[in-house]
Amino acid sequence: MAMECCSPLLEGARHGDVEAFEAIFDEYHLRICRYLCSLVDDLDLAEDLAQQTFVKAYRSLARSGPPDNLKAWLYAIATNTALSALRRRKLIQWLPFRAQAEAARAPGQDPEARLGERELLQQALDQLPRRDAACLLLRFQHGLSYAELAEILGTSIPAARMRLSRARAVFREIYLQLDQEESR
Repeated sequence: MAMECCSPLLEGARHGDVEAFEAIFDEYHLRICRYLCSLVDDLDLAEDLAQQTFVKAYRSLARSGPPDNLKAWLYAIATNTALSALRRRKLIQWLPFRAQAEAARAPGQDPEARLGERELLQQALDQLPRRDAACLLLRFQHGLSYAELAEILGTSIPAARMRLSRARAVFREIYLQLDQEESR
């Protein structure tokens, strides 16, 4: 049940209705936790960051108008919260994209080869600027639309597409270089 920008729950939460905000929390908490865990590769830290995300969201709702897209707004808060924590802790560990990781787990493939593929994906993500890696993860692992991505990035949809395209190209280049180095 995706919530619209001016849903009664969102309006209630804006006006201090704790039960309305709890319903929003229940709707998005698990998704935000999963996303944050993919960014920080630490379940406990992800849970802490999710709590911080919802505290920030609750405080912000009381001070401002309702967001146009609640889901994108929550992901933007989560992304900024995680990036701030990563900067403070210098903890940058990205999980590979789900689709590529699933391809690496193809039936009949040797477990060592699958592990090597995952490590290559991880190394390539680690070398990307954090914002580019977050952009790729939001789109490909968490399925956000270009419009939602644009909202999170604070850009237009064409600019978000361009940023994603560039991030993919850089990721591909890094990945291929790492793969060649490993093959030697």
